[in-house]
Amino acid sequence: MDKEQLLYHYFSKTLTAEQEEEFNALLSSDTEFKEQFNFEQSLQQAIQNKKSTELKETLKSFEKEVALKSKRIVKRNYQKWIMAASIVLLVGIGWLTYKNSFAINYEVLYDVNFQQYPNTVFAITRGDTTNSLERNAFTAYELGDFEKAILEFDKIDSKDRKEYVTFYKAQSYLNLGKNKEAKELFKKIINKNTLFVGESHWYLALTYLHSNEIKAAKKELQILRKDYTYKKESALELLKQLD
Repeated sequence: MDKEQLLYHYFSKTLTAEQEEEFNALLSSDTEFKEQFNFEQSLQQAIQNKKSTELKETLKSFEKEVALKSKRIVKRNYQKWIMAASIVLLVGIGWLTYKNSFAINYEVLYDVNFQQYPNTVFAITRGDTTNSLERNAFTAYELGDFEKAILEFDKIDSKDRKEYVTFYKAQSYLNLGKNKEAKELFKKIINKNTLFVGESHWYLALTYLHSNEIKAAKKELQILRKDYTYKKESALELLKQLD
């Protein structure tokens, strides 16, 4: 049987006795198959952990809300909600397992590796009353209002626009899921800027990863690993996972 089919049946718990024997034989004799199995297993665990964490956070919010109601109603609704949420979680994990393809894996890898870049260039203090376009943009950025941040960044006159503005505008697009716009800005930084070039290689690699452009993602990671210190170890680890 095809190796990917064996992996699918293993993770969906549908291996026959004959398939299980073949699976175990490959696992002990085929190094490439074992590496793929370990990779898939790690991703499945990441999926489950992510979904479990999201469910726990939702349950916490729900618990606070229903605490204001009567104990009898709380108990009945809470139990029903937990049952429904558990079913949703199990179905979600089952669906992700069923769709156990490289596209899904790449999305998980993106989620695991993506983290919003912090504002390290413009200090915002509570007592600061200065009202500037740059301050407004970074305030919006720190508050997670990325649409407003982009609008404010765009208002800054080109002659007054600092080099780092392009990077944070790209970050804003990335946080909005607008990968196409983010890609173009990261490429512009790499070609023309002196600041945040290594960082741009990393985030550009992630945008390629998210859109399943694996060859392009690996190219950016290889450049980052060779020429820059930012996320060097993470780039090496991600390259191993993509090989």
